[in-house]
Amino acid sequence: MKRICILGIFLLTISSVFAQYNKEKLSAILTANPWSVTSAHVARPERKMTFAKDQSVLVDKANDKGGIVSQKDKWAVSSSDNIRWFLAIGAEKYEMIVSYTKSGSQFIKLTHQAGTDKITGYYEMSLNAIK
Repeated sequence: MKRICILGIFLLTISSVFAQYNKEKLSAILTANPWSVTSAHVARPERKMTFAKDQSVLVDKANDKGGIVSQKDKWAVSSSDNIRWFLAIGAEKYEMIVSYTKSGSQFIKLTHQAGTDKITGYYEMSLNAIK
């Protein structure tokens, strides 16, 4: 009987736990500011992303001639378990992690993996708010 009570309390506690972020919070974070883009492992053409509340995103990319080209696309935030969040920009899908620097400024880490192996097509991008 004692074990059943402890198990019941444990299950009640687990069922009342909420995730730190939900779709609305993440959408509000993305649309609050334009974001500068930096890449960690692979040179990426993206330089700036501006997310709008109408689910459109304006991505500024560097072209071969050294200039900047703007591309408009759609974006969506999704999760199957409310723990791991994914950001789809056009046909690309990224895992999204909201994090903070030591100084307390917020940034978003996007990881992309194309293919079945963990090396080919893997890259990371950091989005830092432009204020």
